[in-house]
Amino acid sequence: MDKSHMPKAFTSHHNWYSSIVDSHSSINPTSLEEYKLPSSFVYTYNHVLHGFSASLSLKELETLKKSPGFVSAYCDRNPILDTTHTPEFLSLNPYNGLWPTSNYGEHVIIGVIDSGVWPESDSFKDDGMTTKLPTRWKGISQEGQHFNSSMCNSKLIGARYFNNGVIAAKPNITISMNSARDTMGHGTHTNTTSTAAGNYLSSASYFGYGKGTAKGIAFAATIGRSDPICPICQSEAETVTRVL
Repeated sequence: MDKSHMPKAFTSHHNWYSSIVDSHSSINPTSLEEYKLPSSFVYTYNHVLHGFSASLSLKELETLKKSPGFVSAYCDRNPILDTTHTPEFLSLNPYNGLWPTSNYGEHVIIGVIDSGVWPESDSFKDDGMTTKLPTRWKGISQEGQHFNSSMCNSKLIGARYFNNGVIAAKPNITISMNSARDTMGHGTHTNTTSTAAGNYLSSASYFGYGKGTAKGIAFAATIGRSDPICPICQSEAETVTRVL
């Protein structure tokens, strides 16, 4: 949306977008499909871009496109989880160059968007960390199912979860873990072993094989989570919300 078109009668972009969605939800449905899912206002975006996400019928979307300030619309999609051999990909050398010069991520806050976090993992312990909660940190430790704020520490400084988009699109969906807790394993792995900011974990192995020390690339950094992406509830609208 082009925010410069927001009428002066509205005090915020959120009120403007909400009014737009509400006005289009009154359109009389002409098909069975339009009866199934009433329009629903989900998220607003106001930093990297201006806009909102909502559940709309195709007829409501076509009417929305004629609204003042409309720029473009995208259908929600399911993101694909991926993992790479990050040190090799970034050509990092543990003895010289950018990696040791940065003191392995000290004073850095890493934001991870993935399937969640298992806070009890030893890789999330803050043993040996000299950096406490950064003063510039604006996030929170959002409580939810089997997840409370005391599970965060100087390593895992915050965690949030976003699922309003999928609930709006699938009102009858059953979400097995309504919190930032990881039930897939992908998000916890991405945060720890060899990928991001897991703390030192000695005597790591794969069922006794490949024994060694596991640690994240920026093992001195802190982690702020934004979750979850799960098999039944992953949504690009949620992913955009986490980023923005």
